[in-house]
Amino acid sequence: MITLYGIEWSRANYVLFALEELNLDYQHIKTHPFEEEKNSSEYLKLNPMAQVPTLVDGDFVLTESMAINFYLARKYGAKKLWADQLEDETNIYKRTFFAVAQREKSCVDIIFQKKLVEEKDRDYELIRKAEKSLMKPLSVLDDYLAGKDFLVANKFSIADINMAGILSYARNGEYDFSPYKNVQRYLSDILSRPARKRAEAG
Repeated sequence: MITLYGIEWSRANYVLFALEELNLDYQHIKTHPFEEEKNSSEYLKLNPMAQVPTLVDGDFVLTESMAINFYLARKYGAKKLWADQLEDETNIYKRTFFAVAQREKSCVDIIFQKKLVEEKDRDYELIRKAEKSLMKPLSVLDDYLAGKDFLVANKFSIADINMAGILSYARNGEYDFSPYKNVQRYLSDILSRPARKRAEAG
């Protein structure tokens, strides 16, 4: 039995999406990243960093959301979410790491400030900087997605789950994607998938 620790609006959201897309049986133990439950002795044995998500698959314990998704895609979804060619596999890594390195912090800053911080306490300068920092990578992604439905080999893959999961933070933080028509279309399509809806429902 697979067990996932985390909650649906944390970085566990990427993993929940993958689990649902693969139609895997799993137990979801809702572990809040900002509550004391993550500091319990039992949880610290699984994740000494006291972060989410954590995946337990039999005797195998894995942390870090993107590593978890690569594992799930390789072990349970090789034909569905992974790639047949080395070049495509490398592009899965490339697109995922591009999302993490170029977008994740800014997307998290936006949703954190707009949804978790009271309006009177918001750091509007941080929001402005985060939104500005997204302009170049989103422009590059927009050009890349012209005429494409997916990131790698014109096939839905774990790269799309990872990319859309990160961009969903900005989207839920009311970031305006309208200048990036291809990204806007792509993100709407990926996040409209039934598996994503199930993942969001927790």
